[in-house]
Amino acid sequence: MIKRLFICILVFVLAGSVYSQGLYFDIGFGLGSATTEIDGEDVGDSLGSGVDEVGVDLGLKVGYGPIAGMPLYIAGTLEGIGHRFDDGTNYIQFNSYLLGPSLIVYPIPLIQIAGSIGHSWVSNQSDLPISFHDSESGFAGDLSVALDLGQKNHGFLLGLKYFTSTNTLETSKAEQNSSMLSIFVKYAYRHK
Repeated sequence: MIKRLFICILVFVLAGSVYSQGLYFDIGFGLGSATTEIDGEDVGDSLGSGVDEVGVDLGLKVGYGPIAGMPLYIAGTLEGIGHRFDDGTNYIQFNSYLLGPSLIVYPIPLIQIAGSIGHSWVSNQSDLPISFHDSESGFAGDLSVALDLGQKNHGFLLGLKYFTSTNTLETSKAEQNSSMLSIFVKYAYRHK
């Protein structure tokens, strides 16, 4: 139910933004250090050495701004992180997603600060004969700081982002906590 409500809000924001003069849009990816815990136990520590870890962040924001002549934008966010463990033979991947509102501010034209909060869910994967379950419910948020290097309405964002999510898994009722600190690059279209 909550997921459907957030999807409806996001579609409303997207539809309104497409026809406005103040369209804000960004899309990009990041790489970094991630941590996943199941009921407080760090998965990386459980697997031991010899396992490669990769953290990937993908994100999309669509919204409107600047608002009332201030360097402030509101947007809807859809993003996710993937935390993968691979020993060369098998893999386990923990995927956490965020759908919700964002607030973006430019304290000076060169610096963008953004934050998002919202509904979270997970979709875990593995090629091992073990069962990973999707989440029942969850909450996620992120905070980012970026340099906005661009001309006119087109920007190139280079920044640092922290993402965190907490979800309850369906069958086991275990709590999955995932977080990631990443360096990201994004293309941004915005009216200044």
